[in-house]
Amino acid sequence: MKFSLQKSLFIFGVTFCLVLVCGFALWQPSMAQSETGTRVQISGTNIAGTLILTQQQNGLVRIRGKIQGDPATLTPGEHGLHIHAVGVCEPDAQPAFSTSGGHFDPGDFGSEVPVEANHPYHLGDLPNLVVDEQGYATYNALTSRVTLSESPVSVFDENGSAIIIHQLKDQQKAKGLASETGGGRLACGIVTSNNETQQSDEQV
Repeated sequence: MKFSLQKSLFIFGVTFCLVLVCGFALWQPSMAQSETGTRVQISGTNIAGTLILTQQQNGLVRIRGKIQGDPATLTPGEHGLHIHAVGVCEPDAQPAFSTSGGHFDPGDFGSEVPVEANHPYHLGDLPNLVVDEQGYATYNALTSRVTLSESPVSVFDENGSAIIIHQLKDQQKAKGLASETGGGRLACGIVTSNNETQQSDEQV
């Protein structure tokens, strides 16, 4: 009787574990298929990195990645990081990357320029990038202000969008001047649906 009970418990335990493993295996692909993502290559003078944008099941967009730069250029401390209105990155523009437009802010009540008109409530306004003493930074933020799917606030609109890293800290105060919202532009990456990936979130 005791042996039969132990055998029954053993069989139950093995069966339960198999159910958990199979259920997890079936659940994982459905998660991957329900999320969309894109990889953004960031570059500037002595600055490079990758950011991954992933739209999650709940609609939030996660922005995550790593940036490395010469600390003489990408100085230790906080730097403004925003989604900008035009999917263009031209380092030779005057000033650099100025052709990426103002902060992404579509819609009837949006105001991309001048930057102080709607800052820090632009749809493209994001938390600052924090750089260490070696010029290295990791980034991990969530935003509900934009989407990667088709919508009036999609970053894949008719003229695209870009991510800009700024020279200064974004003080994130209302009516802040251009210098108080990050100042000059150090690096840029075009947000494009051509770089879509569903597994890159694990690689960064």
